[in-house]
Amino acid sequence: MTEHMDRAQPAKAVYLHVGAPTAGGAFLQKALWDNRRRLAADGVSYPVTGPLEHFGAVMDLRDLTWGGHRDPAWDGAWEQIAKRARDFEGDTVVLSQELLGGADERQVERAAGSFGDAEVHVVFMTRDLGWQLIFDWQEQVRHTHTITFEKFVDDLVVHGIDAPAPYGEMFWGLHDPLRVLRTWETAVPRDRIHLLTLPPPGGPPGLLWHRFCALTGIDGDRYDVSGAPEDEPLSVLEAELLRRLNGSLAAVLGGEYERIVGRYLTGGGLGEGAELVGKTTMGLPPEHAAWAARRTGEIAAAIRAAGYRVHGDLAELTTSRHPAPALMPGDLPEEDVATASTGVVVHLLARLAEARERVGLAQLHADLVGVQDGLDRLLEAASAPAPGLRRAVRRAGIGR
Repeated sequence: MTEHMDRAQPAKAVYLHVGAPTAGGAFLQKALWDNRRRLAADGVSYPVTGPLEHFGAVMDLRDLTWGGHRDPAWDGAWEQIAKRARDFEGDTVVLSQELLGGADERQVERAAGSFGDAEVHVVFMTRDLGWQLIFDWQEQVRHTHTITFEKFVDDLVVHGIDAPAPYGEMFWGLHDPLRVLRTWETAVPRDRIHLLTLPPPGGPPGLLWHRFCALTGIDGDRYDVSGAPEDEPLSVLEAELLRRLNGSLAAVLGGEYERIVGRYLTGGGLGEGAELVGKTTMGLPPEHAAWAARRTGEIAAAIRAAGYRVHGDLAELTTSRHPAPALMPGDLPEEDVATASTGVVVHLLARLAEARERVGLAQLHADLVGVQDGLDRLLEAASAPAPGLRRAVRRAGIGR
């Protein structure tokens, strides 16, 4: 009897974080990656061998392209990760990739069934719909898009999932928890579907991590997640400046766009420029703010009625209005944009000067190494039985 019961017990629990985009996923993936070895020692597997392997695995599972291209390395990537999860001898496996939220019923069935006899759970993290619209538009802008915020929101509100591509499907297909979780419910029992709520930006640090760890049974205090920055939106001026720059930057930078923009603009220059006139929070167009609050309330009520397991507080979704005055990109004074642009240019020129100085120091170091190599060879020759050369070296004062 005991042997039969042991066989009936699931080998492990697998937690699939499937969304929503821009709702803490980047933080979670960095925290899991940074702590993967200690987690594994504690019986928790994050079954990837590279920090972006989870992305290729979902591209494989969903048979997608990215930017019109498909990397051959993605082929079979989902099964490789699933096999590591099956082979892991610990009790818990965690995998995070927000594009899992867009899987259809066939792909969901394949995903849930790829972990053998493990008990599969689904986790969806979200915040107030108004904030999700702001975060998602900024994410589009970080990936070369130039659509204005006002048009982005207008289209999504008026047309829903039928809004012009790619925004309708990418937003409503991935950010609507009811749409996503109903699809996953075709393969995962409702009592294993979890919704984790997030407060608005600026909430208590570490809250997301500790809620996720409580959900999965991980002891969050054992791990250092300080190297994983939590989501913070760009100020309205930073975001609008980048949107305007994208019209030229995308073509000039090509495949280097994300690296260079992340390092020199969103990672410094835009913020320094915006500081000259003050950073103001982004807000929704007034005609849509009430709609977003009402729609978020409807989503929260439907989640409660569905019986999904909630971690956090559904009230966070309906009470996270802006704590301070907000501004839309289209309302920015042009003189503020011009002043901030000047600050960005100054920042970039300062970074360029620093880079030139580093290159100069590197060249000087290389030259000194070459000189030292020459001196070493000369001293070696001076140690040979050649009295004339030894006298010359002594007169030059080398080696004293």
